[in-house]
Amino acid sequence: MPLYETPHRNHERHLCSLVEKGTSISEYTELVRDPKYICWLCGRAAKQKENLCHPIPL
Repeated sequence: MPLYETPHRNHERHLCSLVEKGTSISEYTELVRDPKYICWLCGRAAKQKENLCHPIPL
């Protein structure tokens, strides 16, 4: 059984999904500036937990 399934709720707002879709570097930079959370699955860091699949506080 997988840890999580995609697409899951609000996955379109998560960094992994945004990168896959080819988001602009300016949009991506804004989401990762001053990170407060890291994704337990992929290691990406973000300012808001809503932009990660499995966020944990830094």
